[in-house]
Amino acid sequence: MTLHYHTRREFLKAVGLGSVVAALTGCFYAARRVRKPHIAMFLSDDHGPEFAGCYGNKAIQTPNIDALAKQGMHFTNMFAASPTCAPSRSVIYTGLYPARNGAMANHSVCKPGIKSLPSYLKMLGYRVVLANKTHIKPKEVFDFEYLKATLPRDPTQPRRYRQEGLDTRVVDQFLAAHARDNPEQPLCIILADNSPHVTWEYNKTYDPAKLPVPPYMVDTAKTRIGLANYYQDITTMDKRVGDVMISLKKYGYEDNTLFIYTSDQGPEWPHCKWTVYDTGLRTPFIVRWPGKVKPGAICDAMVSFVDITPTFIDIAGGPPKAGLIKAGAAGPPRDLDGRSFQDVLLGKAKAFRDKIFASHTGDGTMNVFPQRCVRSKRYKYVLNLRPENTWTTHFTKVPGIPNSHKDIWDSWIEKAKTDTETAKLLDIIQHHPAEELYDVKTDPYELNNIADKPEFKLILEKMRDDLKQWLARQGDTAAGRVR
Repeated sequence: MTLHYHTRREFLKAVGLGSVVAALTGCFYAARRVRKPHIAMFLSDDHGPEFAGCYGNKAIQTPNIDALAKQGMHFTNMFAASPTCAPSRSVIYTGLYPARNGAMANHSVCKPGIKSLPSYLKMLGYRVVLANKTHIKPKEVFDFEYLKATLPRDPTQPRRYRQEGLDTRVVDQFLAAHARDNPEQPLCIILADNSPHVTWEYNKTYDPAKLPVPPYMVDTAKTRIGLANYYQDITTMDKRVGDVMISLKKYGYEDNTLFIYTSDQGPEWPHCKWTVYDTGLRTPFIVRWPGKVKPGAICDAMVSFVDITPTFIDIAGGPPKAGLIKAGAAGPPRDLDGRSFQDVLLGKAKAFRDKIFASHTGDGTMNVFPQRCVRSKRYKYVLNLRPENTWTTHFTKVPGIPNSHKDIWDSWIEKAKTDTETAKLLDIIQHHPAEELYDVKTDPYELNNIADKPEFKLILEKMRDDLKQWLARQGDTAAGRVR
């Protein structure tokens, strides 16, 4: 008797080899792989590096992010250029600081006529896709192919201020279709998750009593419950990172893909997001690029998010410096603020920037505390444009979310009534002089302002001048506020 199989899948299933279909499919796609590298960046929301195992946190469970770090290089000094969502993402995708791209405050809009990442990479033959969260405007500037990949609402979770998260099943289907239908076209895909932005998932993994409480938080019962929820949201998001890694491998992308895990800024806790302290600006940044990036490498070069777009352009085969679309005779400048750090990725350079600049303008009426800063390897100078204001944010003002935001903050206020150390910390968080200076080597959480110390006068003056010059180059009106 002769058996007939209409497809290869039928044959493999019939002979008991169905389990190897995925592997053979991956090999098939790999054989047709394009020569230019694919680029995939998983962009989480409000994840500080100290809340990942590969960055030294032994309490948190981030197995997939940790595995990625073993497979590639993780950066210890990667900084956002602004500590809120829309300005930070606008910098990532334009290679321009906020004052030049126009998106300075949260929920603000970039200037018309500016080119962004998709425009640059499309000219180099790439398909450029943004999945799930956007938080950038206008679409005329950010001309991505948008992939609707948002998980349905989970009624058991309190998701105020955010959607549920990245639907990796939709991503899996997209990657399969692209590999099948566009095997010769390089792909750049941004996988934008909503975690661990508040409101956090209810904890089901951690013992709040056993979690380490950072020095910028007040140790109360509500803090620990909220911190456990934050940990849980990160752990759930880490599973989605793993899902994407599986899909990349399954469809033959892995060996020719630059894969990045990062977040848009630091965590949504006081003295973090909405501030230019390292806890607001420093982000996890992990890069896997088989055959290019050394596995298990740790990089301490200082790099800014403004350098991401020029690096992608460089990797895609374009010039590290790229121009902007001219918008009339007095249109935007023709150069980017960032530059490619591909040599750092490839191990050809150990250092990159000697200074990091950042700005924070505000977030509506919840946060009216604009700041500008410059940071060297050793010191950070902060200029506060409204020092007369008491620092407030969503965290201090938003009621009605149990074990989050004002519910936690009120427990801090209550403890400060009887605990002098807590009262001192809250004063540091809420009240800021016009100028601040920190030794970030000895004071990494920037809790001891040394701006008025005579022995640091020359350092203060030099960094003040560095910031003033940068603000002037940016066309930032805050330049006139520097002494």
